[in-house]
Amino acid sequence: MRKVSLFACLLGLSLPLWAQEIPLTSDGYTKHEPQWSPDGNWIVYQKDDSTGSGQIYKVPSAGGTEIALTSEDYQHWKPQWSPDGNWVVCNALDATGHWQIFTIPSGGGARTALTNDDYTDSSPKWSPDGNSIVYMKSDTTGRWQVYTVPSGGGAETALTSDSDNHCFYPEWSPDGNWIAYYKNDATGYWQIYRVPSGGGAETPLTGDSYRHSYPQWSPDGDWLVYEKEDTTGRFQIYKSPSGGGTETALTSDDYQHHYPQWSPDGDWIAYQKDYLTGLSQIYAVPSTGGADVPLTGDGYAHLVPQWSPDGNWLVYMKLDATGFYQIYKVAFATGIEGTETVSNQAGTISICPNPFATHASIKYSGNGERDEISLQLYDISGRLIRTLTPNDVSFGSDLLSGVYFLKVVGPEGGVTTGSTLTKIVKLK
Repeated sequence: MRKVSLFACLLGLSLPLWAQEIPLTSDGYTKHEPQWSPDGNWIVYQKDDSTGSGQIYKVPSAGGTEIALTSEDYQHWKPQWSPDGNWVVCNALDATGHWQIFTIPSGGGARTALTNDDYTDSSPKWSPDGNSIVYMKSDTTGRWQVYTVPSGGGAETALTSDSDNHCFYPEWSPDGNWIAYYKNDATGYWQIYRVPSGGGAETPLTGDSYRHSYPQWSPDGDWLVYEKEDTTGRFQIYKSPSGGGTETALTSDDYQHHYPQWSPDGDWIAYQKDYLTGLSQIYAVPSTGGADVPLTGDGYAHLVPQWSPDGNWLVYMKLDATGFYQIYKVAFATGIEGTETVSNQAGTISICPNPFATHASIKYSGNGERDEISLQLYDISGRLIRTLTPNDVSFGSDLLSGVYFLKVVGPEGGVTTGSTLTKIVKLK
């Protein structure tokens, strides 16, 4: 059944076309690759701070003072929480100038090296049970390979050993039995592979004449989503069965799509999309296919979105007015179908149902005579679709699936005064 999602807005001065973003940091330093803690209370990230080196920081996800977890005169990169939230793993430079894998207590404290050799180790990820770390290592083969090491320390294990090809950015399956990654193989293109986490033969999951990269497992482990450069010459979002099979395109337009991430419930894929302004915005698309939904849309670049554990928020890097990448979050509501209501001193709008399949009823009550108020419906590009009569309006059967925006206009075209409120719902 076709569903339409509606953003209901009571406006002050202008019509915001996207949800309200919330900055979690705002200073004169760039931050990189934020990650939620398992309990959703913290965001960890790398910050280029006053030490002159990248350090690991965390900030409360509800907002507040950031806390430095490292302060050594060494670069730190790509922090990841342990499943129990007690530790953070990262790759960092050691005293010899080599990148190694380190763990750090999430409450702060001395770092512990898990690797110690003359090679480069990068992009560590915890296993679901917290007992192992997978990472990529530029080893004696002269290529990037996939390795694991016990999270408490011990001997590392090579899962791949291909002297002709690189293996990039490994990711654990939810059950911990498999590692997915991408590899520039004999096809001459990046393909998606998987290998048993305990060691064994690797298996190609894609094998055509296009580049594939950054695979991510679905929460149930049945699918992999990734970006693929297809016949449009642009990277689109694709998925394929994790055991191998036919891949499915989830996007197909004239923009670049990168860094796909499954929502915790498996219903959505979030990603960054180079759209309209030429700057990356955060979008989401249903994992079963359908229209994608913009979650940001201003004149700044947004990168590497990550879902909160409850699926209600996305955190990301944003190059904002400070001139530096800061940590931001944006809401992604539960999407329960029902009546959605927003209010301010100018009045109240109620939409029922929202999202809807064939029609919705809009009711407005506010400070003004009924005949003096109109309701204007816009599409996501800001184009006025129609003007509606007030109070009790039914519409929707002739609208395409997508996201729409509503504003209340007073006498002689004046926009109703009051605070800007935005309600976000998910497409169904």
